[in-house]
Amino acid sequence: MTTVPDSLRAALAGHYEPERVIGAGGMATVYLARDLKHNRSVAVKVLRPELVASIAVNRFLQEIRIAARLNHPHIVPLLDSGNVNDVLHFVMPFVEGRSLRGMLTGKESIGLVSAVAIVNEVAGALTYAHRQGIVHRDIKPENILLSEGHAVVTDFGIAKAISTAGDANLTRTGFPIGTLGYMSPEQAAGRTDLDETTDVYSLASVFYEIMVGEAPGMWVTDEAEKFQRFVDALPPHRDRLDTLPGSVEQVLVRAMSMRPEQRFPTPNEFARALHQATRQEKRYSERAVREVIKRAAEDQVTFPTEDQAMSLGTVQRIGAEVGLSAERIQNAAGALETAPPAPTELVGTAPTRQGGFLGAPAKIHLETVVQSEVPQQEFETLLEEIRTVTGEVGRVNETLGKSLSWNSLSFQNTFEGSGRLIHVMIKPKEGSTRIRVTESAGTHPAVAVAAIVLGGGVLGAAAAEIGGALLAGTGVPEWFALFVIGGVWGGTYFATRSLFKRFIKRRVRVLSGLMETIRHHITHADRSSDSGGDHDP
Repeated sequence: MTTVPDSLRAALAGHYEPERVIGAGGMATVYLARDLKHNRSVAVKVLRPELVASIAVNRFLQEIRIAARLNHPHIVPLLDSGNVNDVLHFVMPFVEGRSLRGMLTGKESIGLVSAVAIVNEVAGALTYAHRQGIVHRDIKPENILLSEGHAVVTDFGIAKAISTAGDANLTRTGFPIGTLGYMSPEQAAGRTDLDETTDVYSLASVFYEIMVGEAPGMWVTDEAEKFQRFVDALPPHRDRLDTLPGSVEQVLVRAMSMRPEQRFPTPNEFARALHQATRQEKRYSERAVREVIKRAAEDQVTFPTEDQAMSLGTVQRIGAEVGLSAERIQNAAGALETAPPAPTELVGTAPTRQGGFLGAPAKIHLETVVQSEVPQQEFETLLEEIRTVTGEVGRVNETLGKSLSWNSLSFQNTFEGSGRLIHVMIKPKEGSTRIRVTESAGTHPAVAVAAIVLGGGVLGAAAAEIGGALLAGTGVPEWFALFVIGGVWGGTYFATRSLFKRFIKRRVRVLSGLMETIRHHITHADRSSDSGGDHDP
């Protein structure tokens, strides 16, 4: 335990009784003391003599009095200040608990939710102080105390007071205003006209250290801002950053921008963005990621619009995730622009997939996109085409806005819960029309299939009985009867499989014809509208 200097005891005599050193930094030493008048513990911070010699004491005390006006639940208030025999000091309440630095040094785990909560409380204190015209200028883990589960900020106004009261040679004497690793670029450059965005930078650096385990140790480059990720992060840092939701890193990159005007304008806005990034984040399995990307890509290719299309910068950011350079992606984009255009009338068709117990799917799914947008007034004509091909009136779903949705009613009550047999969807959007035709093929041949299988079973059982009776006295073994049963069942299965596959092929031809009829009508209607409806003379 460091001995309390006699000069300090003399300077505080009659008011405070210093007991021991509880902290020390580049600018001051902190002592635990007893407030003799109120019989309470306080923290007395004493500036180093070398620093006192470089500042205007009266100006410093004037700035301290301004900071003493702050009154916020997450700010440690200033109780007293003075200068006795060149012992320049100020007094604050002693806060039970630990500093954030103490927790980080002790390798205590602070989860993402807790880290965001700390940032939120510190941001509230900073934003309040900024409204009073006070910028902290020295936000770092040492100045964030954790007490009773809450964060409180200390040393408000001290950096500003020293900067204001110091002479032009202050920073050359070894007393930088702020702390390297948390100091904003403009503060490190020696600017004194700092605003609230410098505290935004420092608070983001603190959050970075909580999550990564070390201070950033780097400026955010133009390339990092372009890709919205720390492209120059050290490998150990990258490993930690990759465990965070992707949008959290984007928020950090913005908060730590080299240019103050590019950062969040207030600490509260930074905290809100951080909270939103963690609250809305949803994690996907690798399989789900592939499916999301596949569907997004299909949708973008199918319905390209200026609003939905990705910019080159967005594509480059995605490419950075898999290690592709921005230059390589730009070259590929240039080559794509000079490539011959793809066919535009028919984008693609999704046929049925073969397989299943009976050699064909239980559901037929056909889908295509026509690069013509069908007008809604053509829906009635398309309905007649659908009804003519299917031979059914069906039912139109009126709840889908600009889309046409039609369902057949056949076999509605054949089986409980069987639902719709055929479903047709025609969806125009931004110059294109998606056509989707599906049929639950397993429903209406189900009775026939069941009858064949059941008949085969009855036939097999009868064959077994007859064969057993005829062979009872001949000495033919029982396995022969089992062979007969197996043969009948096998024949029944293959007959059923063949019938079902024929049925599916026939239905695919019918539905493909329906889709082609709809596609042809949409294309013809679009061309007619382009010609203005004129007729040949």
